[in-house]
Amino acid sequence: MNTRRVAFRVEYDGTDFHGWQRQTGQRTVQGLLEATLLDVLGERCEVDGASRTDAGVHARDQLAATRLAHPIAPASLVKALNRKLPADVAVRDAHEAPPEFAPRFESGGKRYVYRVLCGGERRPLWDRFAWRVLRPLDVDAMMRAGDALVGTHDFTSFAASDGSHTSAVRSLYVIELRADGPRLDVTFVGSAFLKQMVRNLVGTLVEVGQGKRAPDSMAAILAARDRRTAGATAPALGLTLERVWLKTDPDAPKASPQNAS
Repeated sequence: MNTRRVAFRVEYDGTDFHGWQRQTGQRTVQGLLEATLLDVLGERCEVDGASRTDAGVHARDQLAATRLAHPIAPASLVKALNRKLPADVAVRDAHEAPPEFAPRFESGGKRYVYRVLCGGERRPLWDRFAWRVLRPLDVDAMMRAGDALVGTHDFTSFAASDGSHTSAVRSLYVIELRADGPRLDVTFVGSAFLKQMVRNLVGTLVEVGQGKRAPDSMAAILAARDRRTAGATAPALGLTLERVWLKTDPDAPKASPQNAS
């Protein structure tokens, strides 16, 4: 049977999902997409993703791909899937891809945004997608700490202890903090990320903002290569995978000369 590879983008509110990766008895994004493809096309299709987002983590631009025998056009596939998918997930931008296309290995970089909501005022349009911290944060101190994390480092101290990585060396190109009223958006751009790396970085930066850690302590935490030296893991609800670049994208991120190593 002749098959073809189709790549597409997926957007989802991760609140009610047990993460991306298929798990027996759990509602996951990968599992739901595969079940919907079976329903729509009548064939079993395995869906691969560029990022295995954790339970509760959201995505605006997850890169995915599947192999199809059905002749349906990519645009028609998007419409058919979105008619069947629930309100908290959607597919878009489907296109034909080379037979060997694998989202994890075609990724040319990722951008995550973590949202922190400061203060006790209720904000219904933000609360589902942000970590609420009751006291104000010292954003300047957090920015100084973040600057020390940019570059190519061994991020063992910020990796989940049960991660499956063989090397913890990653290149972090950008850490940017931007306030929008009581909401603080922390943006991370890098080549790739370890399991829970962004959430562990945020948990540590928030401790700096609370005065629990010195801004200049990041170098020592990196050097320790010990998860116990960094801060607590920030909750999943504040994290969104905002962009996955392809290696061939002209705007794919790269290290600046002063941060390359």
